[in-house]
Amino acid sequence: MDKPRILVVGSSLKDKGGIVTVIKNIEDSSINDYYILKRIETYITGSIIKRFNIFILAILRLLYALISFRPDIVHIHMSEKGSFYRKTIILIISKIFRKNVILHIHSASFDEFYNSNNIQKKFIKFILNRADKLVVLSKQWEQYYSNIVPPQKVSVLYNGVYSLKNEFTRNNPAPVGLFLGRLGQRKGTYDLICSIQELKEHGINAKFYFAGDGEIDQVKQLIHEYELESVINILGWVDSDQINELLEKVDFLVLPSYNEGLPMAILESMNFGLPIISTYVGGIPEVIINNDNGYLINPGDIDNLTKALTSLLTNKQLRLEMGRKNREIIINRFDIQTLMKDLSNIYQNLIRNQA
Repeated sequence: MDKPRILVVGSSLKDKGGIVTVIKNIEDSSINDYYILKRIETYITGSIIKRFNIFILAILRLLYALISFRPDIVHIHMSEKGSFYRKTIILIISKIFRKNVILHIHSASFDEFYNSNNIQKKFIKFILNRADKLVVLSKQWEQYYSNIVPPQKVSVLYNGVYSLKNEFTRNNPAPVGLFLGRLGQRKGTYDLICSIQELKEHGINAKFYFAGDGEIDQVKQLIHEYELESVINILGWVDSDQINELLEKVDFLVLPSYNEGLPMAILESMNFGLPIISTYVGGIPEVIINNDNGYLINPGDIDNLTKALTSLLTNKQLRLEMGRKNREIIINRFDIQTLMKDLSNIYQNLIRNQA
């Protein structure tokens, strides 16, 4: 019997960000033992002309694949704004060909996008209800989307990583924290800088790496104003190999975001045995328990962010214990091979319903 065929639609694997990591992890996983996957790239960061060209080419490839590859399912990875509108066109074309369509939603702030105005809200609701299945990143987002589409249409598929079995030993002269993500207000970068300034005023010895693109010039300016150049090292965007090198040597991850899905940065850091400081948003509270395997604060709560940082920076044993728990959580709950069984169940249910 032939394997079912899955047409995967999403950003170029040459692009940046967590969605690309998710697509690549799925593509490299054991899912290939049971399905034939074909990928179409619809977006890459660059000029308007470059983005337009890759999308037009994607439409042509989609039409060809729908006719020649004849997928059982079109699995679309989607975010908000431009990504939503591009993927709307993909969805409509796929439904014209009577294909099962999954919208795999990675947006961290889809609620803001959805509620921006009434006309857009009605259009988004109409499009989401055309999909056969919405795949979301957490129970919190499952509850949210179940108010827009019938609840049975929504399934949770957590992001996953390839769990590591080796141990990591860290002996930094001063504890080192890592911020990993797009620099800016949404990820809480400026809150973190304010908190680091408080740590410096209290004489707490620490170093921080900021890894990511975004508002680099603005962040550097604030660091200069606070005279934190000796404390914070801005690395800019780093590739996957560089990320792994950082995760091997730093002591914890801090990501004080204002909205999220389920950040790959958190899962990857847990995989390397790091404690986490983050916020009560998105799917993060489903992974991090405050005062157990990390610390959670409310977005914008700089005082409690400083307290959490102080706790980790001044207690090596606590860092090690939280990190050990996080590695166990990854192995037991977020290993990509285990999660692919959940994805396969989603695929199989759609295929059976079509038969």
